[in-house]
Amino acid sequence: MTSNQQNQQVNEVSESAFEYLLGEILSSKHFKNSNDNSLTNDNEFIILQRLDDMGYNVGYKLIEKLAAQHRYLGSEPLDIVKFLCKEFWEHIFKKKIDKLQTNHKGVFVLSDFKFKWLERYSSDDIASKQAAVKMLHFPCGLIRGALNNLGLNAVVNAEFNNFPGCIFNVRLKN
Repeated sequence: MTSNQQNQQVNEVSESAFEYLLGEILSSKHFKNSNDNSLTNDNEFIILQRLDDMGYNVGYKLIEKLAAQHRYLGSEPLDIVKFLCKEFWEHIFKKKIDKLQTNHKGVFVLSDFKFKWLERYSSDDIASKQAAVKMLHFPCGLIRGALNNLGLNAVVNAEFNNFPGCIFNVRLKN
């Protein structure tokens, strides 16, 4: 087995381990219904915030590693977002963002028509859609952390219409 094959095998194990971990977080007892719905809603909010924070920390650290490997990223927000859509996304998902749109006023729309982490969810099942919405907090944090490390403070949210496609809306803060 060559070293390239070993690296690919390690990445596949890492990806499956991550997907399992994310699934366990989302299926934790804090998401289950209880007699006290307000407590469940509070716990859900806290867990979703933690999931976003975990994504933020990973994105912040990962972009630092990737940015160090490139000489010039550019200083304009569009250049930075393009770097995120190409290099950062490809490093994580083995593909680039499918479509980037901007109004040139600090709003960016990143479209991934086959978002890898949504492939296991069903578009027909309401519970599956709810779990997908929760899961998307992690990649939103991932994007937000990466942008913040590169000097852009942003609000990121996600939506999906057609599984496994996903749209990430990025709005830069002044």
